[in-house]
Amino acid sequence: MNIEEIKKDFPLLINSPITYLDSGATTQKPIQVINTVKEFYEKYNSNPHRGAYSLSVEATEVYENTRAKIAKFINAKHKEEVIFTKNATEALNLVAYSYGLNNLKKDDEVVISIMEHHSNLVPWQKVTKTTESRLNYMYINDGYEIPNEEIESKITNKTKIVGITHISNVTRNNK
Repeated sequence: MNIEEIKKDFPLLINSPITYLDSGATTQKPIQVINTVKEFYEKYNSNPHRGAYSLSVEATEVYENTRAKIAKFINAKHKEEVIFTKNATEALNLVAYSYGLNNLKKDDEVVISIMEHHSNLVPWQKVTKTTESRLNYMYINDGYEIPNEEIESKITNKTKIVGITHISNVTRNNK
């Protein structure tokens, strides 16, 4: 699939000369998502899990069917392993403060890269301080990559959580 075929799924990018690189802040939605959200608002817009009336029951079914489809897609064992959040910051805070605070112990380790956004840094700083666990950083090379040696030396049998961005807004190429 080439870039022009992919762009056809994104209404804002059709017939547009731009290359959109701000997905960390706002992601462009493909037409399939736009249509599904529109359908939800037109047919099911109600509170999932919040009512016994028919519209709420239907919204719950749509919500849970979506969770099941995602679980199957990512090969999760149970649909309950899929948790919806409004953004990455909320998801990271949820993991740090619900799982991290309750499961990390003294001498456990959390490993993140040096190029993490504050949303994946500050919660782990607070949680590791509170739990007396340790926060370790993996450093990058001149190509903005984490070298294998960093991975092998920083992720140990004491490591309980690894959180690494797939792309970072805190590095830039000065060359």
